[in-house]
Amino acid sequence: MVIPESVLKKRWREERWALQKKEELETKWKDCENRMLIFNRACEREKKLIQPKWEARVNGGFYVCPEAKPTFIIRFCGQC
Repeated sequence: MVIPESVLKKRWREERWALQKKEELETKWKDCENRMLIFNRACEREKKLIQPKWEARVNGGFYVCPEAKPTFIIRFCGQC
């Protein structure tokens, strides 16, 4: 039995589209996983900042955030 060329082309095209759609879904899923990972890390950092404040308030004290340490940078450019 001979299959018409148009039917073969249609099957090939549909297979290719299905493969492309599958790859798009996989990349979309990976992006979603990455976003959730970033979000969870941000939540953990936020908890690390907030938890000492809560503990100080419960104990009747105050929590002062540590300040950034000053950094001095000396840059030499060109020939002096």
